[in-house]
Amino acid sequence: MNILILSASTGGGHNRASNALKSYISSVDRDSNVEIIDTLKYCSSILDKTVTTGYKVLAKKAPELYGTFYKTADKESPISELVNSAMTQFAKKLLPLLEEKNTDIVVTCHPFASSMMSILKATYDVNVPVVSIITDYMPHRAYIGDHIDAYITASKDTADNLSKKYGVDNRRIYPLGMPIFNSFYEHDEKREKETLDRLGFSHSIPTVLIMAGSFGVTDILKIYEHLVELPVDYQIIVITGKNQKLYDAFEKMLTKDIKEFETHDYSTLFSGLSDANIAKMIYEHSEQLRHELSAKLTKTFRRSTDKTKPTKLFYFVDNVEDYMHISDLIITKPGGLTTSESLACALPMAVFKAFPGQEAQNADFLVDKKAAIVLEKGEKGAKQIEELLTHPEILREMKENCRNCAQVHSTERIFSLLNDIIKTQNNIN
Repeated sequence: MNILILSASTGGGHNRASNALKSYISSVDRDSNVEIIDTLKYCSSILDKTVTTGYKVLAKKAPELYGTFYKTADKESPISELVNSAMTQFAKKLLPLLEEKNTDIVVTCHPFASSMMSILKATYDVNVPVVSIITDYMPHRAYIGDHIDAYITASKDTADNLSKKYGVDNRRIYPLGMPIFNSFYEHDEKREKETLDRLGFSHSIPTVLIMAGSFGVTDILKIYEHLVELPVDYQIIVITGKNQKLYDAFEKMLTKDIKEFETHDYSTLFSGLSDANIAKMIYEHSEQLRHELSAKLTKTFRRSTDKTKPTKLFYFVDNVEDYMHISDLIITKPGGLTTSESLACALPMAVFKAFPGQEAQNADFLVDKKAAIVLEKGEKGAKQIEELLTHPEILREMKENCRNCAQVHSTERIFSLLNDIIKTQNNIN
């Protein structure tokens, strides 16, 4: 069986879902050939750069503008028509790929890939079945196509929304959960104790995990300062991901004899401007402006407290599940895959600065299910964390809510669905 997974690099979740699915299939069925293709890069380097750079600029540097674009594209509008026109133009470039790979089934893990495949099936002689995995907790119009054979959603709520809001036939919707690595579901007390010992952490006090890669440097340093001042006995894990500037700043923060240090914090550069979003976009695309303003990016951060908590700092890790399993609470952005992984680990969430659009919708879902809180800024946010850590019964309830939301064995069930669809297709042919 030849399975083609179409993903894209607008955020890490699409590729993580793709890799989790490929890893599982490869481990249980050696006769299956699974290949992941970055759809945007394959179709056009210009399209890839425009979409991925545009996403990063708007979502991170001009979130309000991104939110407006996201909502406008989610309804019939000139923006949604423009997106559909672009997908139609580039979709035909996937035709040689489908033929070359002798594809039995296509799995899309990105809305644009889903749109392209629906267009191909409508316009050309393409009869390969297509399964669209929606990698957030609320769908978006870009995923929807008349010729998608099946939709896989993160939850029943997502499935209901897909049916009611977009009119998708319930028979094409499967609330199986997002594909994640099975290790997130596997609680191993021995391994958890070994992880705590390796970190030099106590087994008897709470652990807070901070997944901080997409946070601003100043944001996370201030959050940390407020957290370490709490009169609660607990320990902290900070994972910065591939955010080198944040990691470097945090290293200095954890060096007690360094009282002040320079940071390079983009997030504060335009904060005082009324037209900040426009200024950010101009800055991103103007080398001269970046050069002239580079000095303003350098800020002096002066620590405001000498208090501390046991803390372990990590850059990029490939075993994040180990740290989730030993934690009692995670502070994170509510991306679709991070959310699913946390739910699988029964790990309550404090979500911080959700981008308008899919992240805000994910946060709404989590709060509605009482699996997360929205973290406020400054001391108020620290007090929220204190409330949770000093009332373990609240955390226990949130953990149970996480378990109720988690889709156990999601990847296994997705693969089973793919096999069923291929068998049905073969019987038809």
